[in-house]
Amino acid sequence: MILKIINGQKLYRLGFLLFILTFSLQKIKIVAKEVENMDERNIIDRLLKERNGYIRLVEAQNEGLSKYAVLDYVRKNEMEKIAPGIYISPDAWEDRLYSIQLRNRKIVFSHETALYIHNLSDRESFSPVITVGRGYNAKHLKDNGVVVHTVRQEWLELGLTKAKTLTGNTVRIYDKERCICDIIKNKKRMDIQVFQKALTSYFSDSEKNIHNLMEYAGIMGVSDKVRQYTEVLL
Repeated sequence: MILKIINGQKLYRLGFLLFILTFSLQKIKIVAKEVENMDERNIIDRLLKERNGYIRLVEAQNEGLSKYAVLDYVRKNEMEKIAPGIYISPDAWEDRLYSIQLRNRKIVFSHETALYIHNLSDRESFSPVITVGRGYNAKHLKDNGVVVHTVRQEWLELGLTKAKTLTGNTVRIYDKERCICDIIKNKKRMDIQVFQKALTSYFSDSEKNIHNLMEYAGIMGVSDKVRQYTEVLL
């Protein structure tokens, strides 16, 4: 009888210990999940800060986040979907140029838009101006008011660089020398005041690169015209 009581007490203690252990494991799992969620939120918060309120699903996944974690964050924070896999925070300033770039990775901002970003023009183009290679389907861009220039595929990356928009986002853009060649080549389509301002600003710029300017001009077939302006304005 005494043995039965002792064994019963042992079983009771063992059961109690198992209960405590199970409860503790559950608590550990809950805490671990909370820490994981916190880490995921921290990563997304960092990406949003780096992109000025924008986030791309693929970039978040490259950081090790799951699609579910990102979409859950997007839903809880009432972020706006501006394109497949691209979201913007509700308190962020929408950057039209950056939004266009995110949707169209191969385009290059050029002409009036590039001149303004390079401070070669004081007049911001009402419609964003871009350049694409031949064969690129830009109908959706034109339908949304974007001015599209098309060039030979081998010219598309000539003078390609990156610069920040007014809100601090990085976009693909042509350098100053390529911009000058573009506007000289397309002079008839340019506003005369924008054209003249760009030329005088460029040739008075201490960071101008005449070597690159003449190299681009040769490739684009405007060497003689560029040389004429160079002789007058330098």
